[in-house]
Parts: sequence; structure tokens; C-alpha cells
Amino acid sequence: MSEVCIHFIDARGQLSQHKSWINQVLTETFIKARNTLPLAGNVDVIVKAGPQVIPEKGHLGYTPEPGFIYITIDPYSAVFGANHNASLERMFAHELHHAARWDGPGYGSTLGEALVTEGLAGHFVSELLGGPPEIWETLDDALISDYAREAETLWERHDYSHSDWFFGSSSIPRWTGYSLGYAIVEQFLAAHPDSTAAALASEPAVTFRHCLRPYFR
Repeated sequence: MSEVCIHFIDARGQLSQHKSWINQVLTETFIKARNTLPLAGNVDVIVKAGPQVIPEKGHLGYTPEPGFIYITIDPYSAVFGANHNASLERMFAHELHHAARWDGPGYGSTLGEALVTEGLAGHFVSELLGGPPEIWETLDDALISDYAREAETLWERHDYSHSDWFFGSSSIPRWTGYSLGYAIVEQFLAAHPDSTAAALASEPAVTFRHCLRPYFR
């Protein structure tokens, strides 16, 4: 069974007051997640302090390769300290699904693959921890529809702008990719009620492509 190895990069002690709690939260979430996620091996988690976080959360997760998750925490953030709606647990569960997908087809290099990877991770959080979707997964359906056809056109493109689609630009609203990916997977799960985001961790992105169609207009 997979294990988690948590490494604190904290020579200056910025996380010293939070280490025990962070370690407990991450360990408990991992134990819960590994019961359903197809992780191929152990996972290293590197935790450091820094200001480069999601302002609304006070932390940031990043899983760029198999077996490694990087977490940045702003220990001075009031929202981090409040941990509303188990925010840290939810972020880590999201990244653990990415880790499982890296053990399968990988995160992906096309827009379609990125949309599916993020959508599956979002739904896994809901499966594991319940609660409402994250703020980046709840953009209005009308807005999602504005970009569904463009996503279909760019589905197989490797030269799409990940930053524009997921973090926003002058032409694409912030978090459009996250909400569109979440909506795509939601359509698939509604049509396949026996499926779960955990079980679909290695499913190719092409399986979900038709789920864009309900948003065309």
C-alpha cells in the first residue's frame, strides 16, 4: 500500500507553529484517499512557506510529475489559518488525484487533457470530502458555454495557453478552464452513475470529449 513522505523545507521556521497540524491533516487525507485512488507507489510531499499562493485560500498545490506534490503555504494568511470548509484537506485531495493520474496517462499536454485532469480532480474532492465545489469550479453555465466551442476547437492542441485558460487573461475569465473541466466531468458522471472520479483517474481524455456538447450554443 502506498505511503506518504512529508518533507518540510523550513530552515527559517516560518511554519514551525503549524507543522504538527499540517502533518496531521495531510497524513489523514492521504490515508483516506489511498483507499480509492490507484496510486502506483509512495508519494513525496514537499511543504514550504511563501507568498505565491491562491489569495482566497492561503495555500497552493502543484503536482508536476509522478510521485511528487509541492505545497506552498502562507503562514501569515488569515484564510489559511481559518481553514474554512477543510480547505487544506481539499487542496491536498485535489493534488493526490493529479498524482494518481500521473501514474496513468499523465497530466496531459493538450487543452482537452488538462480540462479532464482538472475536472476529475475536482470531482474526486467532492467524493472524498463532500461539501460544495471550489470557487474556481462554479463559474456560471452561460459563461462556460461562451468557451465550450473554442475548447472543442482547441481540444487536441498542444500550443494552447494554459495560463489563459486556467488563470485568466484579457480575453478569458479567471478559472474558465477549471469550471469547464468540472462541468465536462459532471456531465459524464451524470450519464454513468456507477463511475467515480477515483476510478476514472487513468481514463483517456477523449472519453469525455462529447460532454462538451451540452454547453454548445
